[in-house]
Amino acid sequence: MSTIITAHDWVDAAPFRAWVRQLVSDTGLPWRAIAHAAGVTSATVHALLAGRNGHPVRRLRQMDGRLLLQLDHQRLAALAGEPASCDSLRALAWSLGLRGCRPAEIAEFVGVDALSIRNLMAGGSIWCSRLQLLRAEAACEAWGVDPKRVLWASTASTRLSA
Repeated sequence: MSTIITAHDWVDAAPFRAWVRQLVSDTGLPWRAIAHAAGVTSATVHALLAGRNGHPVRRLRQMDGRLLLQLDHQRLAALAGEPASCDSLRALAWSLGLRGCRPAEIAEFVGVDALSIRNLMAGGSIWCSRLQLLRAEAACEAWGVDPKRVLWASTASTRLSA
């Protein structure tokens, strides 16, 4: 007999909180990037780490817990080696720049050197990884930019110009 997991099944949050903190500590990635890489909302990971109303979150949806546990050092390394669209990264970088983020800050968020990000923003190509793209999405979110809207607009304009 198989067990069906629904979105309403809950688990103790403590081990998942510890796992996310360990990943952040080990990798130096921001918690938002961990959330994006795992496929869990930033709001969920923020609540897990910071709590709600000054109290730690005691439970987590089982589905979110599974996604967080599937993200490990090997998966993050694989994301760092997986190619991604330079056009998408460029659109996210420009969105950050339009919000007032300096190229050096964007480069730090994305995990590349400042010269590479300047080259990318000027229309050049660099090698882009899926992890860099996730980091840029997380940075956009932190700066109040909806990364999904930016990426949708970027792909829509690419389709129109083709």
